[in-house]
Amino acid sequence: MDRTHLTNLLDSGRAVALDCYAIGKEISDDDPIGRLFETDILNKSVILKRYEKVLPVSGKSTMFDADFLKQFGGGAKSAPTVNVNTVIYFPYDFDDIYGGGETVTYNGKRFLDLLAQKFAQGTPSPELLARLKKDMVFLELLDSVPSLDPFLFKCKAEQLGVIDEIHPDYFAVTAEEWEEIQLPIRSKIASLVKKALGDSTGDDQLTQGEFEMADDQTKAERDYIELFLKKIWEAKDTEGIEPFVEALKIQADDVPSVFFAWKAVCYFQFRFAQMTESLRTMFHWIGHDDLCFPTDSQKLAQTQRNRLVERRKGLREAVRDGYVSAHKILSEYEHSYNQFVNEGKPQLFLNFLENAEDSYLLLANHVSIATHSVNFWKNHMALYGAELRQEQFSELFDGLLVLYSVNRDS
Repeated sequence: MDRTHLTNLLDSGRAVALDCYAIGKEISDDDPIGRLFETDILNKSVILKRYEKVLPVSGKSTMFDADFLKQFGGGAKSAPTVNVNTVIYFPYDFDDIYGGGETVTYNGKRFLDLLAQKFAQGTPSPELLARLKKDMVFLELLDSVPSLDPFLFKCKAEQLGVIDEIHPDYFAVTAEEWEEIQLPIRSKIASLVKKALGDSTGDDQLTQGEFEMADDQTKAERDYIELFLKKIWEAKDTEGIEPFVEALKIQADDVPSVFFAWKAVCYFQFRFAQMTESLRTMFHWIGHDDLCFPTDSQKLAQTQRNRLVERRKGLREAVRDGYVSAHKILSEYEHSYNQFVNEGKPQLFLNFLENAEDSYLLLANHVSIATHSVNFWKNHMALYGAELRQEQFSELFDGLLVLYSVNRDS
């Protein structure tokens, strides 16, 4: 990737970039948990996410066996329509990550072998192989989520039972933020659990994301629903909630992946609603013929002006398509949820759960790109204002073209 694209990725938030070096520098050498990796160079790397449209994931190398992946949601029923690659970026200068470096796509054991040979410059020692094998656990974790968003990263670490082995600085989620995000998600899950179990309290939706039961519910009933909520949130097994799983017609082996995807969809619904106002403001700028054009465009030749107009048209179409796609998925989810909870019609929601993993991947793609683009656009607006000269405009415009996969040579 070119340096402009790299700078855009690194400066636009955690959804697609995890700067391990910046985080690790703040963790002392004697910290009881320590840095994420055993291998020093990995602690100085940057983890990136790259999205590719309509490419199925197949034959991906992994250090975990099939039973492990099945238990913790490592495979979808059908090939997803978005392929998400995890890329490891090694800067040439660790103190200047913008100055260029090498990028390697993570591919499981082959990545381990490549790194071992590179470090050892020959046959790697058993000690080096042991360190890298430990590091693969966390690389696999990062690879298993389609977004590096701190909330999803922390949820996956909880699901895999390794959260106590990762320093809180890598999650970058305060207790207040964690509570703010999880309460509305738990609220939606709790309401649906009550409906699926035939609850008759008449509560359609818990207000303001608070998990409160009706006054006439017994403690046993509250504990029973709390068990379901806990199991769905952890997304590990079905012990104790078999009736609920049976009611939703989910195969036992699929439960962890389906429940995690459902929680992720709820999360992206929360994030999408949070950023709607900022998205609309950015869309207004992109859709404005005067603002989304250099103020000193008179310096450009007519062929350059024509080319810029064509590329702007492509960007507008891509931005609109991304927004519409994310909105469509979330609208279908909300409609199916309401049909079940409010009208007692579960079929649409059951259909949604069958494809929850693909919906989760698509939302990760669209919402992560939108989040990244908004942060990138806001940075430029804060620095230069809404009216940009050619050099400032090109940096922002080309970055948005890259993020939305618009052909810059069109």
